Amino acid sequence: MPENWKRERILIWGKTRPELSQTYGELVCTGGLLESTKKLIRLYPIPLRYLDDERIFKKYQWIEASIAKTSRDTRPESYKINFNDIEIGELISIEHGSWDKRAEWILNPSNILASVEELQAHQKYNRKSLGIIKPKEVSEVKFEPVSFDEKNGWKKRYDAVLSQLDLPFVQEEKRDIQPIPPPDYRYKITFRCDDEECIKEHNFSVLDWEIDALYHNLRNRGDTPQLAATKVVEKLEQVCNPENDLHFFLGNISNHPQVFTIVGLWYPKKSKTIEQAMPLLAGM
Repeated sequence: MPENWKRERILIWGKTRPELSQTYGELVCTGGLLESTKKLIRLYPIPLRYLDDERIFKKYQWIEASIAKTSRDTRPESYKINFNDIEIGELISIEHGSWDKRAEWILNPSNILASVEELQAHQKYNRKSLGIIKPKEVSEVKFEPVSFDEKNGWKKRYDAVLSQLDLPFVQEEKRDIQPIPPPDYRYKITFRCDDEECIKEHNFSVLDWEIDALYHNLRNRGDTPQLAATKVVEKLEQVCNPENDLHFFLGNISNHPQVFTIVGLWYPKKSKTIEQAMPLLAGM
């Protein structure tokens, strides 16, 4: 159990695909921002799909929770969270298409870097593992099938976790929580940074949980796997439209610290006259 728990007010900006843990079952790595410093942090573990309904928080919603550093993840932005004492606060909503109230917190200059290369340099010298960049251009959005061997390995790990699992935080009355299936596809964005130090294109995976949620909702509506994946790519292409003030939240992989992925998307319209922002999960 980590020491030095501290009560903090945190703005949630992202959630990644649920992972498997023999201790916690399915849990979510959640991106947040500390009100006290406006710095990006990583909260882990949050068994999001098992939390009581009133504690299932949304993106750009404030929460209060006890957090502490832990030896399991030495990245400076990573914190253990006591998921049993989370209190839900207000949601920062979009008003007339404007993300300005969110931007006051998220687009803090200390969180923004000129390029992937600059973020990797910070990682090398001070272990920085989270940052925001503004791409100069996006050249491709695509999906790739996950191999049968990868899916089979995921299923075996899932079964092993469930066989050893005891979830003390599950409500006494049973809730209809279905096991999350292994991913059928992974989604990638190819882009170039708006920085002269960026000498090549980057091809990054998108791990934002909303992408997986959109895919599963489309499948539940009757779309074939390939059609659903195609629609997800179309939605990502809309998000990456040059008319949007596109930024990527980037986070690295713990055991490969120089490898970063897209863990969140920031995409308000550049024009403040637009009356309605484009939700990522439009039509869901």
